[in-house]
Amino acid sequence: MRGIALACIVLALAACTPEQPAATPAPVTAPTPTPPAAPAPAAGTEAGDAAAQLGAVGDLRIGAAFGKAPGDAAFVSAGMREAMEGDCEYYDRGTLPQGMSMMVIADHIARFDVDGEGDPGVRVDTRPATAPVAPFGLWVGMDVAEAKKRLPAGVVVSPHAYVSPNGDYLTWTDAQAKLALRLETLDGVVTSIYWGRPDAVELIEGCA
Repeated sequence: MRGIALACIVLALAACTPEQPAATPAPVTAPTPTPPAAPAPAAGTEAGDAAAQLGAVGDLRIGAAFGKAPGDAAFVSAGMREAMEGDCEYYDRGTLPQGMSMMVIADHIARFDVDGEGDPGVRVDTRPATAPVAPFGLWVGMDVAEAKKRLPAGVVVSPHAYVSPNGDYLTWTDAQAKLALRLETLDGVVTSIYWGRPDAVELIEGCA
């Protein structure tokens, strides 16, 4: 009887003991994804950007035909073709920014020009708000040393035809894009900026 009683007590105690909760599994931490590597810059970006800056002003593109579209009548000619009896003419106004002119040779756009106002060679430390936007952030009147920092590599410096040794030509050519830019300088100051077809940029007296 005592054995049966003890067995009953053990069973009763077992029934009263609360069941132990099942062990909670540790949370699984997802691995942190590794960000993809940045793509390497494409080769020739500088040259490509330069060609884009030299190739057009707004909708006016170097090499494009000019003179027969309805909107071309808004441009004002300088009368060079009649005066020189040639096929070269200068235009301004139209859709050109104020202070910029355009050379047209054989009825095709060949070059854009920016000349300063007032006396040439006057130093201007910052680009005037009214000045037309030129390639590479250049402006007439800026310091030549600062201009050289903004130009792509490969600039050729040559003596100016009229004001040497006090002045030079700074010429950069993109042979692949067939475009060029030239600065005229005097006493360390940029006095003129023009760009377009390399043969047109070589004309030191405009249409002459």
